[in-house]
Amino acid sequence: MVQRVTSYFSRHSFATQATLQDVPLQAISAMLGHNGLITTQIYLKSLPSEILDDYNKKLVQLWAF
Repeated sequence: MVQRVTSYFSRHSFATQATLQDVPLQAISAMLGHNGLITTQIYLKSLPSEILDDYNKKLVQLWAF
């Protein structure tokens, strides 16, 4: 069974992978041609919780004394 890849899917995948590579949200937004960060945030809203947990751990480590 062949499935088509939609432009939404490919753009969402790009945004997700860019985020995983620590590309700043502003840069991702610009690369996708969004007029504002809110649209980009919508693309990234569905990141798996494990990824968000990893980011949270990194942030906690920054503030650990």
